[in-house]
Amino acid sequence: MNKNDFPNEKEWKKIVEDAFSSDEEHIFSEHYKLNKQQMLRRVTMTKKTFNKKRGLAVIAAAVAVTAAIPLSVFAYEKLTAKIEKTANYENTISIQTPVADTENTETPKYMFYEFGWVPEGYVPSTEKGGFILDSDEIKGAISPLFYKLPNDMTLELSLPFSAECETYEAEGKTALINYREPHVLFNENPYTREVFVSFEGTSYVLDISITKDISHEDLLKIIDNITLYPTEEKLHGDYIPWLDESNYQSDSFTPLETYAYEENVRTIGDTVSKPYSGAGMHDGYDITLNSFELTDSFDGITTDGCGDETDFSHLMDENGNIIKNIRTTVKRGDGVDTNDEIISEESLPMHILKLNVTYTNTADVENEICISPIMFIMEDGKPVVNWEAQGEYSCYDSILGLERQSMWFSLAMDSDQKGGKNHLILAPNESADVQIAFFADDNVKDKIFVSFDVSGNNYGEYFDVNG
Repeated sequence: MNKNDFPNEKEWKKIVEDAFSSDEEHIFSEHYKLNKQQMLRRVTMTKKTFNKKRGLAVIAAAVAVTAAIPLSVFAYEKLTAKIEKTANYENTISIQTPVADTENTETPKYMFYEFGWVPEGYVPSTEKGGFILDSDEIKGAISPLFYKLPNDMTLELSLPFSAECETYEAEGKTALINYREPHVLFNENPYTREVFVSFEGTSYVLDISITKDISHEDLLKIIDNITLYPTEEKLHGDYIPWLDESNYQSDSFTPLETYAYEENVRTIGDTVSKPYSGAGMHDGYDITLNSFELTDSFDGITTDGCGDETDFSHLMDENGNIIKNIRTTVKRGDGVDTNDEIISEESLPMHILKLNVTYTNTADVENEICISPIMFIMEDGKPVVNWEAQGEYSCYDSILGLERQSMWFSLAMDSDQKGGKNHLILAPNESADVQIAFFADDNVKDKIFVSFDVSGNNYGEYFDVNG
C-alpha cells in the first residue's frame, strides 16, 4: 500500500482481478445513479431538533465505514444513534451528527456508497437505483436513498406503525432496522423493513427499504458489506425530506368543493368538445358517447388501463364472470396509540361499466390525445370520486385492493392509432372508436356519471351512464 493507505493503480488492478476471479458467490460493486425521487417524510421542527409524529412510516439510521478507508481520513467525531419505544405503535430514533474537526485536512471532499453483496438473483436496477429480483415466483427490491445530514444536530424520527426496531452494529457502522406493524390499509406494501445506516466519523446516512422476501440473515449480510468510498463528484442531492418543514402535513383535512352543473349533463349520442388551443394533449378533439352497458362478464375486455394486453383470468370464475368481492371497512389508526381496526367485512358484488366512445381530432395538425376519464357519483348535488372512504373510515375491496373505482382499468383502441400509454394519435379530422371499462360496486351502479373534461375541481360536461 502507498503512504496514503489507498491502493495505487497496480494494487487496485490486482484487487479487482482477485474479486472477480474468485469461485465464491458473486460480489456486486456497482456505482449507483443518484435517485432523484426522494421519499416524502412529514416532520415537525425545532431548533436543532426534528421530530416526526404522524405520517408515512420512516425508519432509522446509524454508523459505518469500510475497512479499505481508514478512520483517520474522516474529520469528525463519532455519530451516535439510538431507538426507544415512545407509544403503543411507535418507536423513535434519535441521531446526533458529529462536529466537524476543522484541523483535519485529509477529509475526502465527497463520499458515496457501494453494496458489496446482495442475495442471489438480485440485479442492479437501472431505472430506480438499488437492486431488483424479478422472477415468476418472487418479486423483490433493495431500494436505497443517500443523504448527508447537517453537522452538529440532533435528529428525531418518530416512526408510526412500527412493530419493533433493532440496532445492529457492524464494523464501522450502526444500522437501525425498523419492522413495520402489519397495516391493514397497506398490507400489499412489499417493503416490510427499512434501515438507516450511518457511517462512523461521518454525517452520511443510507436509507434502505427492503422487501419481505429477503431473510433476516441476508439483511444483516447486506449491511455488513455496505461501504463508503471517496468521490470527486457529489453524488447525492442537497434536499433531505426529513428536514423540510413544508413536508409536514396536518392531521386535519378539508376536501375541495367539487362541481358538476346539472345543465352540463349529456347522454348517449351527445358530443363533448374540447377546442384546440395548441397546448398539447388535452384539447383539440370531440368525444361522442355511442353506448354503455353494465355487465358482470369480462367478455371483450383484454387490455389494461394503458391499452396493453392483460390477463384478467384471476378475476374470473369458470363462467368468465367476476369473482366474489369482499369489502373490508377499516377504521384508520394514527399509528401511534392506535392501529388500523377492521370494523366489518361484507360481500359486495362488483360490476363492469363498459363505455364505447368516438374520439375525433378537430385540430388542423396530428394530435396525440390523452384519454383520461373519471367516474363519479352524485351525493347532495355534488360529485364524489372516492365514495368508499367516509371520514376516518376506508374500504378495501378484495378485487381492487386500494385502487379507487373512479379510475378506469381497461382501455381498448386500434393498435395503429395507439400512442404512448393511454394516448391516442389521430390525423386532422380522423376518428377512432375506443372502449373504456370501470369497476362499479353494487351500491353505486345506479348513480354513475363519467367526465372526460375535468379541470381542477370542475367536472365540466359529463355523461349520465346510470346502470
